[in-house]
Amino acid sequence: METQETYKSFNDSKSFEELFYNLKKEEYRLLELQYELQFYLALLYKSIFKPRVMNLYETLARFKYDIGILEEKRLKLLNKLGLHILQIKNKMNLKDLNAEYLLREELDGLESEISSFHQKTSNFKLGFFEYLQSTILN
Repeated sequence: METQETYKSFNDSKSFEELFYNLKKEEYRLLELQYELQFYLALLYKSIFKPRVMNLYETLARFKYDIGILEEKRLKLLNKLGLHILQIKNKMNLKDLNAEYLLREELDGLESEISSFHQKTSNFKLGFFEYLQSTILN
């Protein structure tokens, strides 16, 4: 049974510059994930699997579906992240502190969503690598 870690935010004590930096790091991480997912998908279309593997077609189809879901979620998170990065950049440039609390609260929600996404991605990779290890040709 997996333990479910809850996200805890520490954004209240961070400056907008630090928040901006952290969001940019997450943006790069999500951008890089695109190439990983494309590579995994390409592997699934190659003839690298042992013959007579039970439920091979169904399992590969499920992995392809899971990659599609991860890619879709990745793009949605990138869009949300881009919006927050722009908002924080504007706040830093204008030195505008109006609605600072609301922005930080929205950011907490986004960071929680990103954390959950990274957890799902890690779980996918673990299952995918274990499956490849047991079914790939020597």
